[in-house]
Amino acid sequence: MSMRRIMKVLSIGLFALGAFAIVGADGVDAANKQEDAKKFHEQLKTTKDAKKKIEALEELGKLSTIMASYSEAAIPDIAKALEDKDAGVRKAAAISYGKSSADPKEAVPALTKLLKEDKSEDVKIGAAQGLAAMGSNAKDALGDLRDLQKSEDKKSKLGRAAGEAVKAIAGKKK
Repeated sequence: MSMRRIMKVLSIGLFALGAFAIVGADGVDAANKQEDAKKFHEQLKTTKDAKKKIEALEELGKLSTIMASYSEAAIPDIAKALEDKDAGVRKAAAISYGKSSADPKEAVPALTKLLKEDKSEDVKIGAAQGLAAMGSNAKDALGDLRDLQKSEDKKSKLGRAAGEAVKAIAGKKK
């Protein structure tokens, strides 16, 4: 066998080995993220500490943006967290719920209720951000978001969050 042929076979072999390593690494990474999702779901279900709940909700939201199935099992507990006594937990739950693959027929009314009825402005902002994360799936909330946008000062955080949600849902660019 000529040296040229040996080099060709060797380079093909190294290329294949590299490709398998990349595919294998992606599989390991996916498995790690699935384990992280289970860990944070368990943390959300079991902890009484608001900071730990917020951490779990934020991480589940991040994992949802990578792959919706990562947080699918946690959706009922995320929805339950929307009613938590702590405003920070409710805000984190609203954002995470919007990022998740929750059924829009359930998620939009729940987030719209927070947007309209919660006493905390931060929770209302979180609800608007959750609706924005849902994109066109949250079209049923456009009327409420526009009403809120009109009733708020455009420079207020809540007014800006409502405006950004309208743009994200309606698909308008700046």
